[in-house]
Amino acid sequence: MQIRCAKLGLWLAALWVLAVCVACGGGDSSVTTYSGGLIPATTVSLDTPTGSNTTEVIVDGGPASFSFGAMNTPYVTVTVCAPNSTKCVTIDHVFLDTGSYGLRVLKSSVGNLSLPALTLAADAQRQTPAGTAVECYPFVLGGVWGPLASADVHMAGETATAIPIQVIDDTGSANLTVPTDCVVAAGGLSSTGQSPIFNSAAALQANGILGIGMMGFDCGVTCANGDYSGFHIQYYVCPDQVTANCQAAAIPNEQQTQNPVVHFVPDDGNPQPDNNGTIISLPALPPLGAGVARGRLVFGIGTRSNNQISPSAKMLSVDANQTSPSYLFFTTTIGSTVYPYSYIDSGSNAYFFTDDSITQSCKSSGASTDQSGGWYCPTGFTSALRSASLSDTFGNTALVDFSIANADVLFSGSSTAFGNLGGSLGQASKDYFAWGLSFFFGRSVYTSIWGQRLSEHGAWNAF
Repeated sequence: MQIRCAKLGLWLAALWVLAVCVACGGGDSSVTTYSGGLIPATTVSLDTPTGSNTTEVIVDGGPASFSFGAMNTPYVTVTVCAPNSTKCVTIDHVFLDTGSYGLRVLKSSVGNLSLPALTLAADAQRQTPAGTAVECYPFVLGGVWGPLASADVHMAGETATAIPIQVIDDTGSANLTVPTDCVVAAGGLSSTGQSPIFNSAAALQANGILGIGMMGFDCGVTCANGDYSGFHIQYYVCPDQVTANCQAAAIPNEQQTQNPVVHFVPDDGNPQPDNNGTIISLPALPPLGAGVARGRLVFGIGTRSNNQISPSAKMLSVDANQTSPSYLFFTTTIGSTVYPYSYIDSGSNAYFFTDDSITQSCKSSGASTDQSGGWYCPTGFTSALRSASLSDTFGNTALVDFSIANADVLFSGSSTAFGNLGGSLGQASKDYFAWGLSFFFGRSVYTSIWGQRLSEHGAWNAF
């Protein structure tokens, strides 16, 4: 399987708002109102399902080190240990992302664990030396840089043993500086082709990233072959920890940064491993959002009683044709407008699509035009209502009604979680539709992992 790029990182709040960034279904939830800001906010909680394969998801203002406050960003807590040991650290506010693959944590968080570095052997065919594997992982609006290490990863009652994770360099090492190619690759959608490298909790708006997307590893054929022509260099081998001597490297799939879920094994008497996907269940929210939203992350799909696929769930397969421009996407249609590159992604903090009929003159995004993108701001307290048809290459369809509220109004209160936040990435991305975190509220969203049980011939989402 070839993986072209990560789809994470539509954190428009980080670019446009210093104070930042209605569905159906779900289970019982509780709502608590409190005061703050111009508009009162609430805490909304969804406490089911429970079980040893579940853990809490929280949407709040982010880690304490991020002083401005995050918006529509889901977090979980992860425990990282030195392989086969009890030497561990528990890391809160790890960004939960279904659009990327692998665990990435700040070096400062795991420095005391002395995690063993992942090393690559000399490759005579490609004339690369032996050395430490270092990765440049670009997202849409930036990237992360740092070496790979082996670690045990614990979440809820699940464990992935001795898997490769990325240790994000947040120490400003003079020797292992970020190569120019990585900075350019991280530019993503920026007009200059360059964007910042996320090298701190403040820049990342998190203490790490947990990528639980549709693949078991984060690159695929390109990195396994070490042929980066027409692609950014993702993996390097650094023989002496000096960037000037690092070289583009081939790295086998099993040594690439791994999706921890794939490596879960039965450990609590359940006969099947919870390693074929995830379910994110978040509560429905009031029109003006919530100050804190709490939900559940469930590991495994159809592996035990608490993660069965709902009979009413709609399933959409992503395009499994690796030669197709729409590889790993499905199609969204709204009226006569077709978005052939659509995807469901908790790593995008809103609905992102281009609709020239929705006003974008938001103060919170610098009164951006539809050419450059920005938050949507329908007039006053009104909302833009849309009905979308989602379809895949197998003829499966799903109808979704959603609303877009005025971002300036939403951001004027104390809320950090919104089910009706939307924006545009501009005309350059007019064929894309990101069903971001706004879509997750009020429903359970299933993300399968390609090659695992129930997804042997391709990955899918259900909701």
